[in-house]
Amino acid sequence: MSKELTLTSYGPIEGIVLLGGGRLLRQIALWAVSEGAPLKVITSPRHAEEIDDGETLLDFCLRQKIKHLVVEQITEQSVVSFLSDTQQYFYLSLGAAWIFKSEVIEKLFNNQLFNLHGTRLPQNRGGGGFSWQIMMGNRFGFCVLHQVDGGVDTGDIIATDEFIYPPTARIPEDYEKIYLSKNLDFVIDFIEAHRNGAEVVKPIRQSEWFSTYWPRLNTELNGYVDWSLSANEVERFICAFDAPYKGASTFLNGKKVFLRKVSISAQDGSFHSFQSGLIYRKSKEWVCVAIRGATLIIEEIRNEDNSNILSNVKVGDRLYTPQSFIENAMDRVIYTPAGLKKN
Repeated sequence: MSKELTLTSYGPIEGIVLLGGGRLLRQIALWAVSEGAPLKVITSPRHAEEIDDGETLLDFCLRQKIKHLVVEQITEQSVVSFLSDTQQYFYLSLGAAWIFKSEVIEKLFNNQLFNLHGTRLPQNRGGGGFSWQIMMGNRFGFCVLHQVDGGVDTGDIIATDEFIYPPTARIPEDYEKIYLSKNLDFVIDFIEAHRNGAEVVKPIRQSEWFSTYWPRLNTELNGYVDWSLSANEVERFICAFDAPYKGASTFLNGKKVFLRKVSISAQDGSFHSFQSGLIYRKSKEWVCVAIRGATLIIEEIRNEDNSNILSNVKVGDRLYTPQSFIENAMDRVIYTPAGLKKN
């Protein structure tokens, strides 16, 4: 790790360097453009090709005339040249694909590289975004700006704010909308506070004994439903891979399907574990599936072509996941700047 943050004040901010990708990066970039603030974006090949609202990040930067650089490794010489005039810039990582080593943080970013983290620290370090939060039933949302120190979300916390995800937020898409709004305001407020002069900062060291870490997830690889779980666990698991993702996976009549838009009901009574996954009632718009202790109501069952096949489902059919798929879903996925690492 790099040396501890010794700043007692920070600023003035003369410009902004955003590193990484995602919708929030684009929103911060649009605000900077509207303010006439000098702006540069550094991204990886994986993030450069991410599509949002029908447009890749690369095309977004070109259309907005934002100075940008796409590199597979943050240590490439082109990065040094690109950052040559940014000594007083605000360096912010937003899901950046690289591992920042201490010598890189010092050489390229003057030991003032920051990361925006959307969950409580030192709890919930790592990736997986909202899916882990939904599975665990977490309702507390966070805006956390911390120093990048060479570890994984381990640096001193510079600024933080806390909010609540309302009961209506159930799937990642719901969480993301609230997260984007809260964190956009949070970042803008921090920049504005330090834009015209040096302002006091009060770094908070993270307590290692209180830390937890969760790895990244991939819907296609990790999202297989284990029908032996309790009703609440099945519901939360499927919700965790709902929109904007493809949906949690299982099998129906020998073919892989994806489930979205689920809820549980106790009205029809409790069921034996051997009944789990059986479709026992259906209407034109939903089916009822037996699970441990309750009913799972499903409104979307999609095939691999993303067509909703709910109308083709018959009472007595069973949703099931072979044990080998459940076991393979436990494998850790690794992402590189180029994309998902193949085992």
